[in-house]
Amino acid sequence: PRDLNIVFMGDSLTRYQYLDLAFFLSRNGTWDREDHDEHFEIKDENMPWNSFFTFTDEVLSPFENLCDCSRFGKNKDTARENRYFYEPHDNNRLTFLLKFGHRPFRSSWDVSYINEHSDSLVNDPQNVDIAQTLNWTEVIDKFVCKIIPRPTFFVFNSGLWADDELVEVDVQTKIVQSLSNCNIISVYKTTTIPMIDEPKNHNRDEMCQLADICYNVSWTGLVTPDKHADNVHFTPPIYSMLNIHLLSMLASGEVLAVKS
Repeated sequence: PRDLNIVFMGDSLTRYQYLDLAFFLSRNGTWDREDHDEHFEIKDENMPWNSFFTFTDEVLSPFENLCDCSRFGKNKDTARENRYFYEPHDNNRLTFLLKFGHRPFRSSWDVSYINEHSDSLVNDPQNVDIAQTLNWTEVIDKFVCKIIPRPTFFVFNSGLWADDELVEVDVQTKIVQSLSNCNIISVYKTTTIPMIDEPKNHNRDEMCQLADICYNVSWTGLVTPDKHADNVHFTPPIYSMLNIHLLSMLASGEVLAVKS
């Protein structure tokens, strides 16, 4: 692929898809993992978060040269994980923005220059000024729409959080409208299906009726237990399949119709 410019926003269900696609683009469009540690995709529960951030950033170097990342243990309230990937040969750009349920998006980035920033990882929250703590619509208006060059697609999913603001119809409408106002195509990704599924896990899928594109991944309900890393995460081949599905969809006539 060439000239991709995609923002992914969500929790770990989206993070691992971003990492898989970034790895694919960093390896000239292949998913050869012979030189690739298994923890690149799914963080081992015994690996400290900052070690995981450093490791994944090194694997994607020199293309992911900016990771606004910090997290300690299971504390999600102060966690940041925002990544920017740029592969110049084929002009492909990916951004990942972490959002946990009702918790605000947190960032120390100055969005106006993230394309030019090449500082090393910032892992110590004591040394960082948190520039922004934003909800879903504020992230789009004050952050995503200000990225230069402007993203083409905004792929989002809020995961399995019971307390997420994305269940609110007013918020859903504002998200789609904000993206439309800055000419970014909204791509709502339905929630991947856990091994042990519950009806409440799909209470946000009405977003498919509002977003420009519905990225329906209900087929993940057919994934066998041996391809699950845990109840909600998959082993790497499934994330590769998710990305093949996504790239095929973004190259389809449906997307061309939205652009026109």
